Amino acid sequence: MSYYMLRADVISKKTQSVVASASYRSGEALYSERDEEVKNFRTRGVAPETFILSPDHAPEWSQDREKLWNEVERKEKAWNAQLAREILIALPLDLNHDQQNELVQRFVQSTFVNEGMVADVAIHRDKEHNPHAHILLTVRPFHEDGSWGEKKRREYERDAQGEIKRTQDGKKIFQTVSSTDWNNRETLVKWRLVYADMMNDAFLENNINQRVSALSFENQGLEKIAEIRLERNEYQFVKRLETQGKEATTFYHQLNQQIRKTNEQIAKLNSNIVSLAAHQSTRSVEKFLHEETSLVMNQLEPKYQKSIHFLQGRLKQELTFRNVRDHLDGLYRWKERTTEANEAKMTVTHSLLDAANKAYHGQNNEFLLSQGFTIKSFYEQFIPRLEAYEDGENDQEKLTKTQEMLIEHSEKAYNAYSLITHRTFNQIFPDIEEEFKWNDRVLLKKQEMLELLQKNQGKQILYPEELEEVLSIAEIDQLLKKGDSISESIRIQSLTRNKLGIEKDTLIKNRGEPDPVYQLSIKLNTTVQLLNQSTQKADLINDQLGQLIRTRFANEKESLLTKIEEVPLQVKLDILRHYKVEVSKGFVPSLKSCILFSKEQESNRSTKYQAYEKNETSSFFNRLSSAQKDISHFVGGRASIELFDQLIHQSSTSHASKQEAQTSSRVRKKTKDKRIRQQLDLEVDL
Repeated sequence: MSYYMLRADVISKKTQSVVASASYRSGEALYSERDEEVKNFRTRGVAPETFILSPDHAPEWSQDREKLWNEVERKEKAWNAQLAREILIALPLDLNHDQQNELVQRFVQSTFVNEGMVADVAIHRDKEHNPHAHILLTVRPFHEDGSWGEKKRREYERDAQGEIKRTQDGKKIFQTVSSTDWNNRETLVKWRLVYADMMNDAFLENNINQRVSALSFENQGLEKIAEIRLERNEYQFVKRLETQGKEATTFYHQLNQQIRKTNEQIAKLNSNIVSLAAHQSTRSVEKFLHEETSLVMNQLEPKYQKSIHFLQGRLKQELTFRNVRDHLDGLYRWKERTTEANEAKMTVTHSLLDAANKAYHGQNNEFLLSQGFTIKSFYEQFIPRLEAYEDGENDQEKLTKTQEMLIEHSEKAYNAYSLITHRTFNQIFPDIEEEFKWNDRVLLKKQEMLELLQKNQGKQILYPEELEEVLSIAEIDQLLKKGDSISESIRIQSLTRNKLGIEKDTLIKNRGEPDPVYQLSIKLNTTVQLLNQSTQKADLINDQLGQLIRTRFANEKESLLTKIEEVPLQVKLDILRHYKVEVSKGFVPSLKSCILFSKEQESNRSTKYQAYEKNETSSFFNRLSSAQKDISHFVGGRASIELFDQLIHQSSTSHASKQEAQTSSRVRKKTKDKRIRQQLDLEVDL
């Protein structure tokens, strides 16, 4: 008996190679110009049947698989560009091979090629019970002359007279829109319906009493749930046990038994179909996780497979996203505590020894004394310290190589398991917002939700607006943790710098021995070096915070958002902290209320700093610049009262109501979309 399945996915340059994908699906060795290596995967038991269909105006090289996909990768410059779309369809078992091939060609030609796409088709028949076709499609149209077209185009806004509208400074007002409808949800729905119709037409033409539907049982008026299709071996095994009067314990047979019982309950009680989804959520997660793991692992390049094998041997256990992530975090902490600190110390020591050598030849006795040297005994002091530096540098080089090797392998494995987690989550929650589909900041939350579902402890059914809120809070929380962590590091390093500076001044003043002065000088300057590195890290996080504020307050004035990008890191942290707290309570705060909260927090920091500054009377502290003094309490600088007043004045007081209206509108649209997807069986393909 035939069953219906059509699944669509996008191959992204961020994590995938379309040349490797084409090689895997076609069974053909292809040279990747981007990776400078031949992509070649295992030989299949049954060779795939492959062909390429192109529009009439496509160039001749579009019929060459290797040339086609290398041209695609060359054209798409963005690091996260869409390279191709893959359509996976199940072929009807009631049709013979020739009839299946004819169905695929008709469907591909009329649905995709006639619309301007090049289609690279591979029909797989490795398993007799599961014939299917992989259809790789170009996502960029061709011009009539055979050159690549544009994915997007400008659509100018016009007034009642048809004239293009302009801004106050004379710039044309436009929106960027897709040049095709290939990315639209409605288009995917249309493709699903067309394939179901073509399957039914093929059944009629070949006198087969069979019909399929792209619609769910519910939309067909049938109050029941589809059972899972058993593989041939499992089906025969179950039948043998049944003839012996025994109960099969295979996974999918047991699942089908549960489905049958649930269908009986539905028939008796006329209950809602959602109950089954909640009843079997654990197994659904396991199923998707297994499918996506197999899919990703089969397409991994050899260097990634090598890294995964290496890490399995190191951890001595089966790899999961969680243990790979924990291992990589541990390596990063190890590197931060050892390599980064030691490298800073080596840099400082080299600079200090070089400066001391120059001071000795220049007879600068004051500088030499301040760094733990004397002119009289300079070489007796300098040579042992230089030898210690060289020994330390050799040890550091060995440690760095070891850490880099471990981190490289772990990062490759983490990238693979991150992709598996994203894909599994996106399969279970297909209505996820585009901004969260491949957002690594919400990876931990995705994994946490999957683990809860596996344990049957999570909420099985999440409405789109709930999911968006959960992931939005998770993204903010992830950046807040990074921002708070770097702020605390900078605070500790600046206070340590002050403490060491005071100790060194005291030691020099009391004419201390050269060795303690030298060691203190190394420690002090190393701390300053680490403080500078932390400040650079804080600048990167500051940029990310600014981008996130733009996303969360997209309706605000551009001038206001630009000004907020210039405020210090801790002010941005406070804005997002207040936003997160309010959203967690069920409210969408205005930007003005978030700025008011951050103003209050900045005032508290000023009060604490004034008390700290009052007690700091050392000459070392007084020699510091204002920025160097402030950094212990104001990471990235201070925000003045005048700046806060300007931001509050510019912020929109009506933003909250606009945001609520926008959210409710989005909720209505997404709820409608979800209902359509459920009716068309786009939620889950079993």
